[in-house]
Amino acid sequence: MTINDVARIAGVSKSTVSRYLNDGYVSDENREKIRSAIEETGYQTNVFARGLKTNRSKLIAIILPRLDSFTSIQSLNGMNTILSQYGYQMVVVPKNTIEEDEITYLRRITTQGIDGIIVLAHAITDDHVAIADSSKIPIIFVGQYHPQAHTITLEDFEVGKQVAEYVNTLDINHVLYLSVSESDQSVGVMRKQGFLQHLDNPVRTLITGFQQKDAYEIMKRESETIKYDIVVGATDNIAIGALRYLHDHGVEVPKSVKVVGIGNYDLSHYMQPTLTTLHIDYQTLGRNAANAMLSLLEKDFTYTLESVDLELIKRDSSQ
Repeated sequence: MTINDVARIAGVSKSTVSRYLNDGYVSDENREKIRSAIEETGYQTNVFARGLKTNRSKLIAIILPRLDSFTSIQSLNGMNTILSQYGYQMVVVPKNTIEEDEITYLRRITTQGIDGIIVLAHAITDDHVAIADSSKIPIIFVGQYHPQAHTITLEDFEVGKQVAEYVNTLDINHVLYLSVSESDQSVGVMRKQGFLQHLDNPVRTLITGFQQKDAYEIMKRESETIKYDIVVGATDNIAIGALRYLHDHGVEVPKSVKVVGIGNYDLSHYMQPTLTTLHIDYQTLGRNAANAMLSLLEKDFTYTLESVDLELIKRDSSQ
């Protein structure tokens, strides 16, 4: 079907249909006729052809650390809720969590007809800032803060603080905290500081990666030399890796060692025992990022930043 077919069935001119498709002025009566004609014919706009004419593709590139990340998928869902309302489509670009790969992706994508880029960032370096400054399209970084970049972040210090305050209510003496590298400013620095500065008990910290297997391996290598009666993971994946290690080595949870995570991933509810965790509403984070992007692309678009809900979910692993 073509735009001519839509115009013929709607009983309007081709130029009226074109204005409708490009968000121009069309009377309410004609708008309803065109909408019905599009529904009847199954007509779909060619976004690339429209982009050549309007210099807008209505495409937003989303650079993800990886496709199997619960936080990334939840954030994507939140972004899509907002962007789709304004006719934008997401182009998802998965990558490795290697800084050089991210820089390469950014340089390439800024020249490929995208209207904007949202990066779920592992870190924001001077190279990231330089690319964003020189780019002709807006680039927003999500999850990390930098004073010279456009960023949308969580209150990671508050996240760590709330988990510490819960741990303080438990009958424990020695804490093992599994963090990530301080190259990750949000989780590896701010979240850890919020936890350590509000904890009443002695604590040892081990550095691991974001994967469950990373936490399992660091527990296998280091934990037998450390005294602890609770393990707190900087994310649920880390806590699940520790939980699996304890299970494989005959340590009863929560009788001998308690375990707490952060994030409330889907899997945490189905573990045995189920995982106590701090729920973070990553869909709200995604909506905030999408609204921030629209404010840079759409004339007169305004929004209010939503507060990201945090809620301690008490389950079997710490009871």
